[in-house]
Amino acid sequence: MLFEKKDAFQRLFLCPWMDGITQKARIALPQAGNTTQITGTAMLLCLLLGQSLWQPVAAEIACPLPENHPYDDIATVRYVHDGDTLHLQDGRKIRLIGINTPELARDRQAAEPFSAAAKNALKAFFKNDKQIFLLYGKEKQDHYKRTLAHVFSKNGSNIQAALLNQGLAYAITFPPNDRFTTCYQAQEKQARCSKTGLWNTSRPININRLKPEDTGFKLLSGKVSSIHSNNKGIWLNLENRLTVGIRPPNLPFFSIDNVYKMLKQDIVVRGWLNKSKRDTPFYLRIRHPSAVQRADTFYCH
Repeated sequence: MLFEKKDAFQRLFLCPWMDGITQKARIALPQAGNTTQITGTAMLLCLLLGQSLWQPVAAEIACPLPENHPYDDIATVRYVHDGDTLHLQDGRKIRLIGINTPELARDRQAAEPFSAAAKNALKAFFKNDKQIFLLYGKEKQDHYKRTLAHVFSKNGSNIQAALLNQGLAYAITFPPNDRFTTCYQAQEKQARCSKTGLWNTSRPININRLKPEDTGFKLLSGKVSSIHSNNKGIWLNLENRLTVGIRPPNLPFFSIDNVYKMLKQDIVVRGWLNKSKRDTPFYLRIRHPSAVQRADTFYCH
């Protein structure tokens, strides 16, 4: 039996068996010109096992739970608050670790672009099944009393990774909750370089364009004019407009040599922007090396 080849990749098929346990037997199909042949033996094997041959192999799940690592909890979603916060049936509020999504409208603040899209995307994960699986952070609760967790759907999908891959979230790490940091960064970069979702229009804001009312989560760019340290941390001065601070509790996560190599370099930094009472109009604290990088490594080429 012949089936036309749709793309440049070899097609694979699976036969799950053994009472529903997810076992995947992949049958590589020999090529014949522009067609792919499935042998009668392979087809008969699947039919004898009582399963359909025509179930495609599932795409690899991004940032999966480590093998043989159990979930910490199973819960049920009551409703979605915004793109990175869930309310559970048991009354808890879950803040998704490792990401930040655009803010919905609140008080007198207008909604940020893609905030509704992020919320709707999160809701869509639980449209048909509201059960979720939780992996708690080393720090289990934030100062708002929200439970901090990585969230997985029943099929094992990492929800944070999915939102990043759709270009609906920024990756951000708050130690000690640094599990999946590298993977989350990779998902964001993939979306950023393909200009998916918010990355179609979102660019780092040059610090010289900041306005007095600019606060909250920002992605910023500028040149490091000077760096100095004291008993309160390391301080990067960006063009006398922005102070980037690394406080003592977070210094162990950083290579001090790499920090000082940023002197006179253009960098991109992310985090929550505040008004400053120091020598610059604005202040931003970073807690993990993933929050700052040289501009030439941030931008896609």
